[in-house]
Amino acid sequence: MPARLVTNAEDAAKAAAELGAPVCLKVVSPQILHKTDIGGVRLDVPAAEDAVRDAFESVTAAADDVDGADVEGVLVSPMRRGGTELLVGVVRDPHWGPMLAVALGGVFVELLKDSALAPLPVSAEQARRMLGGLRGRAVLDGVRGAPPPDLDALAAVIARTGDLALALGDDLESLEINPLRVDGTTIEALDAVVTWARKDSD
Repeated sequence: MPARLVTNAEDAAKAAAELGAPVCLKVVSPQILHKTDIGGVRLDVPAAEDAVRDAFESVTAAADDVDGADVEGVLVSPMRRGGTELLVGVVRDPHWGPMLAVALGGVFVELLKDSALAPLPVSAEQARRMLGGLRGRAVLDGVRGAPPPDLDALAAVIARTGDLALALGDDLESLEINPLRVDGTTIEALDAVVTWARKDSD
């Protein structure tokens, strides 16, 4: 998905004008993993300069209220509507090693509690079976006239996410794409978080 990382309101307005209206603004900080919870996200912001400036100031002010947060900037990206949202993530289990999770719901994943787990590595065929095992599997057939997701392409993306996690090595603690938006043949990561294992200093 096209996006611009900016560090001031003027550049945010320029980015919004380039991307077109409406846009989404998200604060970027390693210490803020759940940006919506602290008011660090503004959706459906018109590309008008004043609106974008106000949104920039709003999300950065929200981040300023988080103790110890190091704000790297604000991500400006075009709004997306429709499609199906999923979570695809990897966590390192102390006994089983890296585990791949696939869940329906995007931002509502905790509410729906519909997920499938598998140890890595996972092939595209295995990822396809994980999708088929979800309780809400029917939404992946297309609902209310929406085009059904390309399940083969989606399964391949899920498998490659697992491959990426393995390639990042043992220092990776978790990798989460949420939401992963699927709309027909279009598959986009709208947000992602990576955390690393802490190492004791000498």
